Amino acid sequence: MNRILIRLGAAVLGLSLLTACAQEPAAAPAPQRAGTASYPRTVQVPGEPAQQVTIPAQPKRIAALSADAAEAALELAGAGRLIAVPASAANASLSSHAKEMATVATKLPPGTDPDPEQIISLNPDLILITTRHGGERDAQATLAQAGIPMIAIGNNWGTLEEVKQNLTMLGTALGAEAKAGELIAELDRRAAGVAEKLGDPTSRPSVAILSNQAGRPFINAADVLTSDLVKRAGGDLVAERIGLRATAPVTAEQLIAAKPDAILLIDVTGKGQASFASVMSNPAVAELAAVRDGRVKLMPARISYGTGSVHIADGLEEIARWLHPEAMR
Repeated sequence: MNRILIRLGAAVLGLSLLTACAQEPAAAPAPQRAGTASYPRTVQVPGEPAQQVTIPAQPKRIAALSADAAEAALELAGAGRLIAVPASAANASLSSHAKEMATVATKLPPGTDPDPEQIISLNPDLILITTRHGGERDAQATLAQAGIPMIAIGNNWGTLEEVKQNLTMLGTALGAEAKAGELIAELDRRAAGVAEKLGDPTSRPSVAILSNQAGRPFINAADVLTSDLVKRAGGDLVAERIGLRATAPVTAEQLIAAKPDAILLIDVTGKGQASFASVMSNPAVAELAAVRDGRVKLMPARISYGTGSVHIADGLEEIARWLHPEAMR
């Protein structure tokens, strides 16, 4: 009898264990690593015309042919995924990440005329170009024939909104959506802070924007990023007032005729204020109100040009403090 009871108890216990196991939920699948789960993916590239580019796998060997694209890619993905950048990207006046850029294996020759054969020989899995640079636009057709995924950015990086569009798009392409969101949120927060402090300025100084990217002073048109920052910082653009359609070399006579209230010198090359001497040392320029009143400011391109990425917020705040010091306290 005891043997029967023992066998019956064992059977009941076994059945209970089987039932309990059957009721346990299935183990959750192992989470996939962020940024790598949803490839291939198609990204929408802003520009005229807009493009759709399919990225087969998360890019690990990125060739960025322009400094603006290189800076954004480094902010989003780090230097370890870049295999080629322009030599200018390691210039501390142009890049906020010059030291990291210096570690990238291949530095493309100065200028905006990349050699397609050199790029292809590097075996990249993604190429980034900016079509406002004529040489990159010319290389685009040859590079496209190689079958390597390529993003051709055509919106000029010319406004804060365009920078945000490009960060969003590149974040999607590189599997760095969260990082892109963080950068955009910071840009929005700091731009809103400037707008709140300035309100509706009672005066808007007219600003002439000069740069030194080609070995001589240029006057910047209204379609460059610095112009957007000046307007957001409570200034007006001399370029708009005189009808300047394209960035071009400037003479002392042009600057004198423009009569700016303030002059912003953008240092692209790292050569400082001396590189503007051919214009700024002219005696008649020295008599301009902007010069007499000390309203001349030198600013590095790394916080005021399309290469600035999130650091253009630094430039916006600095320009606003320069033009409207009382409001920005």
